[in-house]
Amino acid sequence: MAKPSATFVSQRIPLYYQLENLLREKILSGAFAPGDRLPTESDLIRQYGVSRITVRQALTALADEGLIERRQGRGTFIAERKTKRRTFEGQIHLTGSLDEIIAMGLNTPVKVIEINRVEADAHEAELLGLQPGEPVYRIKRLRGCEGKAYSLILNYLPAEIGARLTREELSAGSLLHLLETKFGLRLKDAKQQITAALADPYVAGLLDVRVGSPLLSIERTVYTDEDRPVEFVHALYRTDLYSYLVYLTRDDDAQGRAKGRKPK
Repeated sequence: MAKPSATFVSQRIPLYYQLENLLREKILSGAFAPGDRLPTESDLIRQYGVSRITVRQALTALADEGLIERRQGRGTFIAERKTKRRTFEGQIHLTGSLDEIIAMGLNTPVKVIEINRVEADAHEAELLGLQPGEPVYRIKRLRGCEGKAYSLILNYLPAEIGARLTREELSAGSLLHLLETKFGLRLKDAKQQITAALADPYVAGLLDVRVGSPLLSIERTVYTDEDRPVEFVHALYRTDLYSYLVYLTRDDDAQGRAKGRKPK
Protein backbone atom coordinates (compact mmCIF):
# COMPACT_ATOMS: atom_id res chain seq x y z
CA MET A 1 0.00 0.00 0.00
CA ALA A 2 1.22 3.50 -0.77
CA LYS A 3 2.26 5.88 2.00
CA PRO A 4 -0.72 7.83 3.42
CA SER A 5 -1.22 11.24 1.84
CA ALA A 6 0.38 14.30 3.43
CA THR A 7 -3.19 15.56 3.73
CA PHE A 8 -3.44 13.60 6.96
CA VAL A 9 -2.13 15.74 9.77
CA SER A 10 -1.33 13.14 12.40
CA GLN A 11 -0.54 9.43 12.47
CA ARG A 12 -1.96 9.35 16.01
CA ILE A 13 -5.50 10.05 14.73
CA PRO A 14 -7.15 7.05 13.02
CA LEU A 15 -6.87 7.43 9.26
CA TYR A 16 -10.51 6.50 8.68
CA TYR A 17 -11.57 9.33 11.02
CA GLN A 18 -9.36 11.85 9.20
CA LEU A 19 -10.60 10.67 5.79
CA GLU A 20 -14.21 10.85 7.00
CA ASN A 21 -13.70 14.47 8.06
CA LEU A 22 -11.89 15.43 4.86
CA LEU A 23 -14.78 14.10 2.75
CA ARG A 24 -17.37 15.68 5.06
CA GLU A 25 -15.70 19.09 4.62
CA LYS A 26 -15.80 18.72 0.83
CA ILE A 27 -19.49 17.84 0.99
CA LEU A 28 -20.50 20.62 3.38
CA SER A 29 -18.36 23.24 1.60
CA GLY A 30 -20.00 22.48 -1.75
CA ALA A 31 -16.94 20.93 -3.41
CA PHE A 32 -19.22 17.92 -3.85
CA ALA A 33 -22.79 18.93 -4.68
CA PRO A 34 -25.93 16.90 -3.96
CA GLY A 35 -26.31 14.26 -6.65
CA ASP A 36 -22.59 14.19 -7.52
CA ARG A 37 -20.97 10.80 -7.69
CA LEU A 38 -18.26 10.27 -5.10
CA PRO A 39 -14.92 8.86 -6.30
CA THR A 40 -14.86 5.08 -6.18
CA GLU A 41 -13.20 3.17 -3.35
CA SER A 42 -10.25 2.42 -5.63
CA ASP A 43 -9.92 6.11 -6.54
CA LEU A 44 -9.94 7.11 -2.86
CA ILE A 45 -7.37 4.44 -2.04
CA ARG A 46 -5.02 5.79 -4.72
CA GLN A 47 -5.67 9.44 -3.89
CA TYR A 48 -5.12 9.17 -0.14
CA GLY A 49 -2.79 6.18 0.09
CA VAL A 50 -4.96 4.25 2.54
CA SER A 51 -6.37 0.74 2.74
CA ARG A 52 -9.76 -0.38 1.45
CA ILE A 53 -11.00 -0.98 5.00
CA THR A 54 -10.06 2.60 5.92
CA VAL A 55 -12.08 3.93 2.98
CA ARG A 56 -15.05 1.71 3.82
CA GLN A 57 -15.05 2.79 7.47
CA ALA A 58 -15.07 6.46 6.44
CA LEU A 59 -17.84 5.95 3.89
CA THR A 60 -19.93 3.98 6.36
CA ALA A 61 -19.77 6.85 8.85
CA LEU A 62 -20.82 9.37 6.18
CA ALA A 63 -23.65 7.11 5.05
CA ASP A 64 -24.88 6.70 8.64
CA GLU A 65 -24.86 10.49 8.91
CA GLY A 66 -27.00 10.77 5.77
CA LEU A 67 -24.40 12.69 3.76
CA ILE A 68 -23.94 10.01 1.08
CA GLU A 69 -26.09 7.31 -0.51
CA ARG A 70 -24.84 3.99 -1.82
CA ARG A 71 -26.76 2.82 -4.88
CA GLN A 72 -26.43 -0.82 -5.83
CA GLY A 73 -24.50 -1.23 -9.07
CA ARG A 74 -24.20 2.54 -9.63
CA GLY A 75 -21.81 3.84 -6.98
CA THR A 76 -21.89 6.28 -4.09
CA PHE A 77 -23.58 9.68 -4.44
CA ILE A 78 -23.85 12.86 -2.38
CA ALA A 79 -27.25 12.92 -0.67
CA GLU A 80 -29.62 15.84 -0.66
CA ARG A 81 -28.98 17.69 2.55
CA LYS A 82 -31.96 17.67 4.84
CA THR A 83 -32.77 20.66 7.00
CA LYS A 84 -31.48 20.16 10.49
CA ARG A 85 -34.30 19.77 12.95
CA ARG A 86 -33.45 19.12 16.57
CA THR A 87 -36.21 17.28 18.40
CA PHE A 88 -34.67 17.61 21.87
CA GLU A 89 -36.72 20.17 23.78
CA GLY A 90 -34.40 20.70 26.73
CA GLN A 91 -33.21 24.11 25.55
CA ILE A 92 -32.55 27.26 27.53
CA HIS A 93 -33.65 30.40 25.71
CA LEU A 94 -31.33 33.34 26.29
CA THR A 95 -31.38 36.87 24.92
CA GLY A 96 -28.46 39.02 23.87
CA SER A 97 -27.52 42.03 21.80
CA LEU A 98 -27.05 42.07 18.03
CA ASP A 99 -25.01 45.25 18.55
CA GLU A 100 -22.38 43.24 20.41
CA ILE A 101 -21.96 40.98 17.37
CA ILE A 102 -21.56 44.03 15.13
CA ALA A 103 -19.04 45.64 17.51
CA MET A 104 -16.96 42.46 17.65
CA GLY A 105 -16.87 42.41 13.85
CA LEU A 106 -15.65 46.00 13.73
CA ASN A 107 -12.95 45.53 16.36
CA THR A 108 -11.31 42.27 15.27
CA PRO A 109 -9.41 41.67 12.01
CA VAL A 110 -10.77 39.25 9.43
CA LYS A 111 -9.20 37.46 6.45
CA VAL A 112 -11.27 36.42 3.43
CA ILE A 113 -10.41 32.90 2.25
CA GLU A 114 -12.90 32.54 -0.58
CA ILE A 115 -16.08 33.97 -2.12
CA ASN A 116 -18.22 31.60 -4.18
CA ARG A 117 -21.61 31.72 -5.86
CA VAL A 118 -23.28 28.37 -5.13
CA GLU A 119 -26.71 26.78 -5.18
CA ALA A 120 -28.54 26.84 -1.85
CA ASP A 121 -29.18 23.42 -0.37
CA ALA A 122 -32.41 22.68 1.50
CA HIS A 123 -31.02 23.84 4.85
CA GLU A 124 -29.63 27.14 3.61
CA ALA A 125 -32.66 27.81 1.41
CA GLU A 126 -35.13 27.37 4.25
CA LEU A 127 -33.19 29.65 6.58
CA LEU A 128 -32.88 32.38 3.93
CA GLY A 129 -36.46 32.08 2.67
CA LEU A 130 -35.37 30.77 -0.74
CA GLN A 131 -36.02 27.71 -2.88
CA PRO A 132 -33.40 24.93 -2.96
CA GLY A 133 -31.10 25.47 -5.91
CA GLU A 134 -31.45 29.27 -5.92
CA PRO A 135 -28.10 31.08 -6.04
CA VAL A 136 -26.48 32.30 -2.82
CA TYR A 137 -23.04 33.64 -2.05
CA ARG A 138 -20.91 31.63 0.38
CA ILE A 139 -18.11 33.61 1.99
CA LYS A 140 -15.44 31.85 4.02
CA ARG A 141 -13.44 34.02 6.43
CA LEU A 142 -11.04 33.72 9.37
CA ARG A 143 -11.37 36.10 12.32
CA GLY A 144 -8.36 36.70 14.53
CA CYS A 145 -7.13 38.39 17.66
CA GLU A 146 -3.54 39.23 18.61
CA GLY A 147 -2.21 37.36 15.60
CA LYS A 148 -4.17 34.16 16.24
CA ALA A 149 -7.15 32.91 14.24
CA TYR A 150 -9.92 32.07 16.67
CA SER A 151 -12.91 31.62 14.37
CA LEU A 152 -13.78 30.16 10.96
CA ILE A 153 -16.89 31.86 9.58
CA LEU A 154 -19.10 30.74 6.69
CA ASN A 155 -21.55 33.47 5.63
CA TYR A 156 -24.43 32.70 3.24
CA LEU A 157 -26.16 35.64 1.56
CA PRO A 158 -28.90 36.03 -1.06
CA ALA A 159 -27.36 36.53 -4.50
CA GLU A 160 -28.59 40.12 -4.90
CA ILE A 161 -26.61 41.06 -1.79
CA GLY A 162 -23.56 38.85 -2.15
CA ALA A 163 -22.90 39.90 -5.76
CA ARG A 164 -22.37 43.51 -4.66
CA LEU A 165 -19.82 42.84 -1.95
CA THR A 166 -16.09 43.15 -2.63
CA ARG A 167 -13.22 41.29 -1.04
CA GLU A 168 -11.90 44.59 0.32
CA GLU A 169 -15.19 45.36 2.05
CA LEU A 170 -15.43 41.88 3.50
CA SER A 171 -11.87 42.18 4.83
CA ALA A 172 -12.60 45.48 6.55
CA GLY A 173 -14.73 44.28 9.47
CA SER A 174 -18.35 43.55 10.28
CA LEU A 175 -20.57 42.11 7.55
CA LEU A 176 -23.66 43.13 9.53
CA HIS A 177 -22.39 46.71 9.56
CA LEU A 178 -22.00 46.51 5.77
CA LEU A 179 -25.57 45.29 5.38
CA GLU A 180 -26.79 48.35 7.22
CA THR A 181 -24.51 51.01 5.74
CA LYS A 182 -24.15 49.83 2.13
CA PHE A 183 -27.57 48.29 1.57
CA GLY A 184 -29.64 50.43 3.92
CA LEU A 185 -31.09 47.38 5.66
CA ARG A 186 -32.47 47.80 9.15
CA LEU A 187 -31.41 44.75 11.09
CA LYS A 188 -33.83 43.85 13.84
CA ASP A 189 -32.86 40.55 15.42
CA ALA A 190 -31.29 37.14 14.95
CA LYS A 191 -31.86 33.54 15.95
CA GLN A 192 -28.77 31.73 17.13
CA GLN A 193 -28.02 28.18 18.18
CA ILE A 194 -24.85 27.08 19.95
CA THR A 195 -23.66 23.48 19.95
CA ALA A 196 -20.38 21.60 20.32
CA ALA A 197 -18.16 20.36 17.49
CA LEU A 198 -14.77 18.75 16.95
CA ALA A 199 -12.07 20.16 14.69
CA ASP A 200 -11.62 18.11 11.52
CA PRO A 201 -8.23 18.17 9.75
CA TYR A 202 -9.20 21.12 7.49
CA VAL A 203 -10.57 23.32 10.30
CA ALA A 204 -7.74 22.29 12.64
CA GLY A 205 -5.21 23.54 10.09
CA LEU A 206 -6.94 26.90 9.70
CA LEU A 207 -7.39 27.50 13.44
CA ASP A 208 -4.01 26.00 14.43
CA VAL A 209 -5.45 23.42 16.83
CA ARG A 210 -5.17 19.65 17.11
CA VAL A 211 -7.52 17.47 15.10
CA GLY A 212 -10.43 16.58 17.37
CA SER A 213 -10.11 19.73 19.51
CA PRO A 214 -13.41 20.97 20.97
CA LEU A 215 -15.00 23.93 19.20
CA LEU A 216 -18.07 26.08 19.69
CA SER A 217 -20.36 25.74 16.67
CA ILE A 218 -22.74 28.67 16.19
CA GLU A 219 -25.46 28.96 13.55
CA ARG A 220 -27.21 32.31 13.26
CA THR A 221 -29.89 33.75 10.96
CA VAL A 222 -30.23 37.54 10.85
CA TYR A 223 -33.53 39.29 10.07
CA THR A 224 -34.49 42.82 9.02
CA ASP A 225 -37.24 44.90 10.63
CA GLU A 226 -39.56 43.38 7.99
CA ASP A 227 -38.70 39.87 9.24
CA ARG A 228 -36.75 39.14 6.07
CA PRO A 229 -33.78 36.78 6.55
CA VAL A 230 -30.70 38.36 4.95
CA GLU A 231 -27.81 36.30 6.32
CA PHE A 232 -27.16 32.80 7.56
CA VAL A 233 -23.82 32.22 9.24
CA HIS A 234 -22.11 29.11 10.56
CA ALA A 235 -19.07 29.86 12.71
CA LEU A 236 -16.62 27.60 14.51
CA TYR A 237 -14.72 29.05 17.48
CA ARG A 238 -11.63 27.94 19.38
CA THR A 239 -12.76 27.29 22.95
CA ASP A 240 -9.42 28.40 24.41
CA LEU A 241 -9.79 31.87 22.87
CA TYR A 242 -13.55 32.46 22.78
CA SER A 243 -16.37 31.89 25.24
CA TYR A 244 -19.82 33.10 26.31
CA LEU A 245 -20.52 34.71 29.67
CA VAL A 246 -24.20 34.66 30.59
CA TYR A 247 -25.87 36.27 33.60
CA LEU A 248 -28.95 34.39 34.77
CA THR A 249 -31.77 35.82 36.89
CA ARG A 250 -34.93 34.38 38.39
CA ASP A 251 -38.17 34.78 36.42
CA ASP A 252 -41.06 35.52 38.80
CA ASP A 253 -43.64 34.28 36.30
CA ALA A 254 -41.71 31.06 35.72
CA GLN A 255 -41.43 30.47 39.46
CA GLY A 256 -45.15 31.01 39.81
CA ARG A 257 -45.93 28.50 37.08
CA ALA A 258 -43.60 25.94 38.66
CA LYS A 259 -45.42 26.27 41.98
CA GLY A 260 -48.86 26.26 40.40
CA ARG A 261 -49.48 29.99 40.92
CA LYS A 262 -50.98 32.16 38.24
CA PRO A 263 -48.63 34.85 36.88
CA LYS A 264 -49.32 38.42 38.03
